[in-house]
Amino acid sequence: MKSWLKFFGLSFFSDKIAKEARIRGVLNCVLAFLLALIFIYCGVLAANTIPFYTHYNNSSDFKAFVSEVIGKENLTVKDKLVCADKVINTFAKEEDAAQYVNNGYNLVIDTRPSDALDDFEAYCVSKDGAQITYEYYLTLSDGEKSNYEFKINYTPNVLILTDEMISGFEGFLSSSEDTDIKKQYSALTSDKDKLTAEQYKNSLYALYVRAYYPDITSYERAGEVPLLRSYYYRNYLYSSELGRSLFIFDDVMFGYFQTDGGIEVTFYGYFTAMPDGSLDAEFITNAFASSVSVSATVYLMNIVRFIPLIAFIPLILALIAKLVLTFINDEKYKKYTTCLKMQFAYLTVGSLITALAIFVCGFFISSGVLNILPLIILAAVMLVRTAVLLIGEYINTRKTAAKIADTQTE
Repeated sequence: MKSWLKFFGLSFFSDKIAKEARIRGVLNCVLAFLLALIFIYCGVLAANTIPFYTHYNNSSDFKAFVSEVIGKENLTVKDKLVCADKVINTFAKEEDAAQYVNNGYNLVIDTRPSDALDDFEAYCVSKDGAQITYEYYLTLSDGEKSNYEFKINYTPNVLILTDEMISGFEGFLSSSEDTDIKKQYSALTSDKDKLTAEQYKNSLYALYVRAYYPDITSYERAGEVPLLRSYYYRNYLYSSELGRSLFIFDDVMFGYFQTDGGIEVTFYGYFTAMPDGSLDAEFITNAFASSVSVSATVYLMNIVRFIPLIAFIPLILALIAKLVLTFINDEKYKKYTTCLKMQFAYLTVGSLITALAIFVCGFFISSGVLNILPLIILAAVMLVRTAVLLIGEYINTRKTAAKIADTQTE
């Protein structure tokens, strides 16, 4: 056990110990890889969470902006949801911009329910850029329709489903020629007594949207119908030119700020851990703390996606090592399996160094850059360590060859 621990923990620091990989089993590779995933995951999570509090405390402009918002607006928490007296959008309303924009920061406050429907506008655009209404598009022949692409324009307005609209949806669905739609409508009407009036209206509207419009999953990936929240996502939050801003919704907030040192910080937060009452100036850090569990899940999924790329690093470096060792006639360690086991022997400490480096970088680098660094740093660390091994082997081989030559001369 002592010998194994020495091999597993110190191979990165000693060529002599690393070369024991030639007689070690492949289970060491599996364990090293699992530990590498754990170390990198912890490093990325820590780098994206712990430095946030330092960044926020070192962002005087943003903190002043947040304090002013809290001072002007009556923002309260009730049952883990934020409530506001009005909707504010400094991007779209000049009067809001004049009152709330401060230090270059824009503000959006819209605490209407996250599942509120959007009063969207459907239209179609031809290949030459001509725009027509969706209603007119439906009157065209199939050949004419092929020249148009369906589009949705989100608005900042809530769609209220009136009784008149519900009657229209029912009439449309009951006369539909689509067999699948008719079955779904029949099932919905059969279950009507089991649903609340609100549930029935929303389900009916969702079925109507599915039947009347083309597939909208490219606009609403999670939902069946266009939602008001998507107006902000598609028009602002998904924009690469968003800039400094704060978005406060009923259940979540998003922020983009710059520290006094110029570091760009993107964050989000939830209000699930906040007691009922008015928001204070600390709500930013409290909301961010509530998002850590979600972030942990997100980064775990990212690590899972990166498994092939992380595995590729020792695989390709082992191939490079084999080629170099073959070239310098190092017969003892040139087998690919031996080279591969040596790479995995380096991986545990290499990934630990990567995790620590990523964590330190979290205090100095923006999150947009930070999250692409783990693979780069790990590859660089492993490459340097492999280079040290190969250079050492080259020197030893040359010395051995020189001694043999001297002996033969004598």
